[in-house]
Amino acid sequence: MSELRVRAIILILCIVVLALVAFVFVRNDSGESSGTTDAYAEISGTEAAAVTETVTSAAETSVTFTESETTAVPTETEVSDSESESTSASRTIITSRVRKEYDNNSVYIDMENVLQLPELPVGCEITALTILLRHYGFDAEKTDLAKNYLPTSWGNVRYEDGKTYKDSFFDYFIGDPFSRGYGCFSNAIEKAANAYIADHGGGFEVKNISGSHPDVLYDYLAAGTPVLCWATDGMIEPEYYETWYDNETGEQLDWYLNEHCFVLAGFNMSGDIVTLNDPMKGIIDYNINKFETRYDQMYRQAIVIIPTGGEVPAETTETAYSETEYSEAEENIPDYEELPENE
Repeated sequence: MSELRVRAIILILCIVVLALVAFVFVRNDSGESSGTTDAYAEISGTEAAAVTETVTSAAETSVTFTESETTAVPTETEVSDSESESTSASRTIITSRVRKEYDNNSVYIDMENVLQLPELPVGCEITALTILLRHYGFDAEKTDLAKNYLPTSWGNVRYEDGKTYKDSFFDYFIGDPFSRGYGCFSNAIEKAANAYIADHGGGFEVKNISGSHPDVLYDYLAAGTPVLCWATDGMIEPEYYETWYDNETGEQLDWYLNEHCFVLAGFNMSGDIVTLNDPMKGIIDYNINKFETRYDQMYRQAIVIIPTGGEVPAETTETAYSETEYSEAEENIPDYEELPENE
């Protein structure tokens, strides 16, 4: 066999060996990639589900919990795509402002901002109370308040004569602020505030001024007193969710999605704005007329904390709503009988 032929055979064998090595490498690489994909798919189906739940809780979308049976439970807010686009500019979190020099038309009370996330995805109410208590010098922690002072209930659901009865969201946080739930209104926060203040030296009085005309809130601000109050997240339209009857009183209770709580920290009448210390968004301004509309729709719920023996603005005795006027103010809330029944 000639030397040329031997070299040709050796060259061919080298090419074949290289081709086999390349083929094996490609198969192994493909297998590893496939394994990675499978592993990612497994995470996506299990752990990613938990991540998704955390993210949706932070965005405050609807979730479920189980009592005697699985029951749908909303979180504080459910923002539609169109609504979220219109409020996207408000997502920038500002936690402090330079104190404004204010005149008769402008007031701003500078306070520390406390954000409810990540510990309290649906705990705006107790976080707003934390903001207010810290303003008065208390070393309040939102998680301590939520765990040890906030009256909570999973509803204690019962059924009678075709009606659903649960505890009232005025008196209890329905659900768990650490995970999921409906929320609560002023009575529950008043109880939490009174209990906390009593345990930490007293010296302050909690006043539930729910039902007050918006002008009353501004009177308190002008006197240097911030107001914890309710409206909706991003000032979007409240959405009817569910009706039940109070376990204690039998009163009809209508829950709306998008309920949100914050501290009213300022206003500028000439600019038609209010400034809110918001547990979700930081320090943020909104149109005053829209704020007042949402405040009306959320049952005009409001609380102030004042030093014991402190003076209440004189205007409040003149502008606070009577029970009759408060009932008339509810005309801004949709007619419950025209709304679809919750299934």
